Amino acid sequence: MQLDLRDIINAPGEAVSFDYEPDLSDAAGGCIVAVKPGAKAKGSVRNSAGVLYFEADVDAVLECACARCLKEFELPVHRHIHAVLSEGENEDDPDVYALSGESVDVDEIILTDFILNTDQRLLCREDCKGLCVKCGADLNAGPCRCKPETDPRLAVLEQLLE
Repeated sequence: MQLDLRDIINAPGEAVSFDYEPDLSDAAGGCIVAVKPGAKAKGSVRNSAGVLYFEADVDAVLECACARCLKEFELPVHRHIHAVLSEGENEDDPDVYALSGESVDVDEIILTDFILNTDQRLLCREDCKGLCVKCGADLNAGPCRCKPETDPRLAVLEQLLE
């Protein structure tokens, strides 16, 4: 969404508001399978002493795959985004975004924040035990039936027990 800022660029103290559904489908990747439709973004751009400040509250629901057990789960996410808008490129500061003439691409700011600030390893629950490395059984459901491996250095002693 391009937000027109021509009314506030040269008017300190003024602001432009927005309230819409951003397209966050490009945020999928890693453990994030998809972003459910219906994400909400509400915020404003305000001119404070000639500096344009972007603020937004974004709410979305992520469809994720657990990094340990691969079960799919939903994760509600709330982000509060702050950024500064400038007329030129500023590669030194990642929180400064360039204006496109007299407008700004709100989707770019929100999507960039989502990608950079979302964990890449998401868990279905904090104490997820994952999958057995031998048989692939879900260890959250209970222990698997795999026989524990014996240290090869102790194999001779194991023969004495038989």
